[in-house]
Amino acid sequence: MDKIEKIQESRNRLLNDLYASVRYTPDPQSDLVAMMTQYIKEEPENRPPLLEHIRHCMDGEPYPNPYADQFSYSEQDVDQCGKILDEYAAAMEACDGTPEEIKRLTGEVTGRINQLNEACNSSMIDTWRRDRLCEFINGTAELAGAKPGQDMTYGQRMW
Repeated sequence: MDKIEKIQESRNRLLNDLYASVRYTPDPQSDLVAMMTQYIKEEPENRPPLLEHIRHCMDGEPYPNPYADQFSYSEQDVDQCGKILDEYAAAMEACDGTPEEIKRLTGEVTGRINQLNEACNSSMIDTWRRDRLCEFINGTAELAGAKPGQDMTYGQRMW
């Protein structure tokens, strides 16, 4: 796998992971476990609706997404993240390759992702996703002429 493919793979793995969290596909066995866990953790007076959802799941009837309230970001937020990364890659491809321009562009993309993650209650970017983002941002910067092995996001990112 060459450098460009590796960078694109980091981007794709990141976005696929983000989408997987917000694109719900019912799975009765997994959903039943999730609902039972919620039931156990819930205050007794709030359990009856959960018990009803569990019953619907067990009977093969429609039931609400048990994960719906776990994420503070949406599919549109993931789309926005992908757009930010694509715009960054295009800007790097068109840049003059000077250290100042590369630094400016990496600072800009890092700031935009900081804002997006903050708008999502800082829940969008975890450690694994941070590593994929850094691979993409730094790898793209290296292709434009940045010194290899340098973390261009360090000191600017809030994720």
